[in-house]
Amino acid sequence: MNDLNQKVTAVLPARNCRRELAVCISALLAGDCPPQIIVVDDGSDDGTAQMVGRRWPSAVLLRVPAHTGFAHAANMGLRLVQTQYAFLIRPELQPGRSCVRRLLEALEAPGAENDFCAVPEPWKRSGANRGTGPVRRRQPVPVLAVPDGCAMYRMEVLEEIGWFDERHFDGLEALDLTLRAALAGARTVQVPGARVRPADGPGGGCAADSGRNAYGVRVNTFRRQMTAGNAGFVFYKNLPLFQRALNLPALTAVERAQAAAFAARGEIEEYRMARERGRALCALEKERREALADGVSVWAETLADASFLGMEEPADRMYPLFLAQKAPFSLHGLPECAQLQRLLIRELPAIRDLLLD
Repeated sequence: MNDLNQKVTAVLPARNCRRELAVCISALLAGDCPPQIIVVDDGSDDGTAQMVGRRWPSAVLLRVPAHTGFAHAANMGLRLVQTQYAFLIRPELQPGRSCVRRLLEALEAPGAENDFCAVPEPWKRSGANRGTGPVRRRQPVPVLAVPDGCAMYRMEVLEEIGWFDERHFDGLEALDLTLRAALAGARTVQVPGARVRPADGPGGGCAADSGRNAYGVRVNTFRRQMTAGNAGFVFYKNLPLFQRALNLPALTAVERAQAAAFAARGEIEEYRMARERGRALCALEKERREALADGVSVWAETLADASFLGMEEPADRMYPLFLAQKAPFSLHGLPECAQLQRLLIRELPAIRDLLLD
């Protein structure tokens, strides 16, 4: 297992969840394939950086002076990775003892050279983490609906197709990356037996609201807003016009369910603001694409400008590391679009759950 240990780096973007981060790092290092550790402190004020430096001095610690969002913090950590694979994980999650090894073995298996990303089974489907006990062997399954903040990436492909789009801030950045990978002909697979759970059990997590994501971590109103605003932007950016039209009935039904979920929580104004932000992101991307087509150079926006979010002054002066542009449609990409359409049809219930978390 020593050879495997040298192939994976765990990247943990963390903000004000010191206790959960300690549980997550301890679980990673206690697993049967302990990875190297990179922690990105995303503007915490609870002593996160001091705790990491004291307890794990061998970990790479990167401190961001302000809260810049999960996507930006993840990119900062991923760009420091020097191993073949990166395991990106939110500190609110506790990986099972065999989780890292199973994900790595899936990406290293014969015939998996085209697999870009491996993800654990969702908490809702797998139940409690059963540790290293025997599991019924099944093959990894191609998926699209990847929950944010828990996946192992093949760095060679990640560097080729691009990083997380930082306009997402915190919401659906993994789905966006998965769609971009699919259009590039690379697969994302879900690995049986690879499991994670909330760091404090089913009710744990840093956020303090009643919603749960696919891994059982609580989701607050702000993250739901980000998801709602980013939803339309994800499909606008990654699907050509004909494919968006083909999927319009299904996407409209999901959008209505999302609106109803916000209304049931009494968050109608929050949903309106989220949708407005999503439309603004689409408009900005269209302007950017037209400017590039006309040969006009596009200046770099700050993180606040790029993501249409009000940020505290230190974050407002920071610039994004990566913004994923809308890829122009080409007839050469029809096979990838056809494969993506098959996955969209099969994955629609899972995508719906992802947007309603």
